[in-house]
Amino acid sequence: MVVFYNMTENEVKSYPDFHLSIEIYPQRVSLLLVNKKNAKPEAIEHLSGNSQDFTQLISQSKITSIATPNSVSATLINSLFSLVPKALYQEEHKESYLSQVVSLSSEHKVKRDSFLTQDIVTCFGINAELETQLVAKFPTVQIKHISSILCDSLVDGVAVNFCSPNSYEIVVKQDKKLLYFNRFEFENKDESMYYLGLVMDKLGIDIRTTKFQLSGEIFKEGETLSFWNQFIPQENITFNDIEASQLNAIARHQFFTLHKQHSCVL
Repeated sequence: MVVFYNMTENEVKSYPDFHLSIEIYPQRVSLLLVNKKNAKPEAIEHLSGNSQDFTQLISQSKITSIATPNSVSATLINSLFSLVPKALYQEEHKESYLSQVVSLSSEHKVKRDSFLTQDIVTCFGINAELETQLVAKFPTVQIKHISSILCDSLVDGVAVNFCSPNSYEIVVKQDKKLLYFNRFEFENKDESMYYLGLVMDKLGIDIRTTKFQLSGEIFKEGETLSFWNQFIPQENITFNDIEASQLNAIARHQFFTLHKQHSCVL
């Protein structure tokens, strides 16, 4: 069920200034309708199913059946990416940048995404058929990668975003400069702590005294965080909740990157 928080459905139908933010996971597509005049979200929706069949999934959306956004962005969440310094980046070599770190199938094509706050370009892979369906539905869509959304949204410190219960992205920024970004998949809580500890050790950061900003599918009473608290004091963990608004029902840390997408779009 989709609730429009500040407008009636008839008002939503005729409103001319919405932005639609989309997050594309392997088995889910999430949508957030944002009023561009005040940057506040109007509705949120989650569609479960294989995202490769984007046309079929989006046909089930109540938001897109009622609203007519005049701008659209879509963020891809996957491990097919490589970060390249903008000074070294050449458009004609984007495929080779990515092929040096990941293996792409013939079903994928390579796209680029520039950071707003860093001189970095992300080269990332997207299923070609998914892109075709996405552009067919939203011809002016701006396609981005989760790396730029997270890195542009964090001012400083260490942030961990759980894009699923068994995978996360780690961002480390110091003096507003990106020191580290990567994505990890893990099978259990021990592995989740192992990768975090490995990164902190590599960067010379004391895991016991560092403050961590968490977002995504991680919860205070969950097994993973309970395990982490054996190594990280509870007072050093905060959740990246969206700034307070009348939409507290949807403005939770679980959807942090979806909410931040609109502010990270050129």
